[in-house]
Amino acid sequence: MVSNKPLKIPLFRLASGRTHVDDRLGISLQKLDQRVPFRHIPHRHDFYHVAWIESGTGTFIRDDKSYPIKAGSLIFVPPGQVHTWESKEALGGYILSLEPTLLFSQTDRPHRLLHELTQWSATTKSQIEVTGNPYELLKTKFEDLAGEFCTSEEFRDEMLRTEITSILISLHRLCRVPARVETTDHFHPVTNRFLALLEKEEGKFYRANHYVSALSVDARAFVNAVLSETGKSPSVWIRDRTLLEARRLLTYTDLTISEIAYRLNFRNVSYFVRFYRRLTGVSPGAARAKSVKSS
Repeated sequence: MVSNKPLKIPLFRLASGRTHVDDRLGISLQKLDQRVPFRHIPHRHDFYHVAWIESGTGTFIRDDKSYPIKAGSLIFVPPGQVHTWESKEALGGYILSLEPTLLFSQTDRPHRLLHELTQWSATTKSQIEVTGNPYELLKTKFEDLAGEFCTSEEFRDEMLRTEITSILISLHRLCRVPARVETTDHFHPVTNRFLALLEKEEGKFYRANHYVSALSVDARAFVNAVLSETGKSPSVWIRDRTLLEARRLLTYTDLTISEIAYRLNFRNVSYFVRFYRRLTGVSPGAARAKSVKSS
């Protein structure tokens, strides 16, 4: 049987397939009934997504996990997360796309808010379903955002930033992200830069000293900052991101095990197989066979 999987998971930019884009602020607000050609194939973005469903039913799939969606579903998709949609009925609502480095200044960017939402989306076993008064409040927020997006009134930029931040905070509260011990709303710049660079490397397996050199920071200060602010050491972050990318490539591409090992910067395929088996209990080949069978 001939497979039609690609050799690389498609990565789409903010303007891809979208007509309502503010390139200066790095945001897009589309109605869900507007056609986007790649929505129904597994893909990822280099920006954040927030989808708000007001009507219709279907299935949202991210990193090989499926979630039913209906009116009141609120979906958060961070950069790099592989996802796709299957619609049973035409979906109504909005998809907000944003690139924080353009929308917010370095000092005003909601780093911790986005980080905690990203970690929640990677581990959650269910989608957010909003009903009652919270549903009406979110519906109003998206309608207000849509109206502001199309206006040219004074202070439009400031209003858009405020309304988008309000939606993100509502999402954070609804998904009940556990409160962290620290009270600061901002990570240390070293932590921010490390997490951004880690995602940019797309799962390549490097030692922590690679990031020490790339970020031009003191090794001890680097480890202490990341560990104290995220609860995980840089080495664990690197390991987990490599494993996640390996799972994605095994599931969504036709790359051979050797090609995946090479892409993830392992010095040989045997090392990659041991790495994968030690963390998951199965070989990459067995994991791929299981994903093919389940699909």
